[in-house]
Amino acid sequence: MLSKQTDVIGSSESPTCYLCGKHGETLYHGLQDHLFGAPGSWGFKRCSNSSCGFIWLDPMPTRDEIWKAYRSYYTHKRTKFELSELLGYVVRAIFRIPLSIFLQILNDRKRRRYMYLDRLTPGRLLDVGCGSGYRLERMRALGWEVFGQEIDPVAAEYARNKFGVDIHLGPLEEMAAPAGGFDAVIMSHVIEHVYDPVAILSDCHRLLRKGGKLVVSTPNAESYGHQKFGLRWRGLEPPRHLHLFTGRTLTQVFQRAGFCQFQYWTSDVTADHIGRSSNVLPYQATPVNQRVFSMGDEFRGLLFQVAAHRAFLKDKDCGEECIMVSTK
Repeated sequence: MLSKQTDVIGSSESPTCYLCGKHGETLYHGLQDHLFGAPGSWGFKRCSNSSCGFIWLDPMPTRDEIWKAYRSYYTHKRTKFELSELLGYVVRAIFRIPLSIFLQILNDRKRRRYMYLDRLTPGRLLDVGCGSGYRLERMRALGWEVFGQEIDPVAAEYARNKFGVDIHLGPLEEMAAPAGGFDAVIMSHVIEHVYDPVAILSDCHRLLRKGGKLVVSTPNAESYGHQKFGLRWRGLEPPRHLHLFTGRTLTQVFQRAGFCQFQYWTSDVTADHIGRSSNVLPYQATPVNQRVFSMGDEFRGLLFQVAAHRAFLKDKDCGEECIMVSTK
């Protein structure tokens, strides 16, 4: 198992809103990285402008220090699993599909698995922030010609070696690809990690052909899970999540990047993961990626899935993920 990092991550204050420039009000402070063991004490601000409400990390790691927050990240695969963890996986495998059928979310799970592109004719696809490459392999199985972009050299090397996919290692703006060269671009839980969301969406806009699709998923700051767990919510993930979105703020960054046609919704299909991870945060002494998820953790996640789905049926904006599909 990876040991917890103890050296300091350089940071700077970020007192004003990325979207409107207004002063931020403290939402959380003194947060630790209970997920992957990055050092430091972190907080979140919420924009004081009630018509904006954007949420961001403050203090924020500096651009030349942020890599330290990813040294124990989930894209750096572990190879050893303990028996209780394997039993937890068994619980998930046995109960997740029947529960999904009971809640009538099985089809939504399948569509999310393919980033909602499963009904399109396959073409050239770019996965921005592709991580270890599993999603690229999944999309390739549907017939897509896949390419990836990643700034983490460990994850990129794993994807190349494991799946033989073409990965650009480095910032998206430095990728040697022609404008309009892709039929689809996907970003799964990436936009919350970047310093300049509008800039990265603008690069996606440039790389898409006319009529191409951009699909973005990100944690929903207005989710039932955030309302229930507060500072224990899995979606916070300091210091890697620099910005937290809602439908309103996500729409703003898409518009500023040049997108005009949107389909937006929230989804509750990842609520079991949120319930399993959020529940343990205040009680553990080791990061989640080192912690063994027990059968009890898995059952708590499944029970939270039921509670979150009931809330979702009453309020379609309280799903755990924001999903935005935009056509160029």
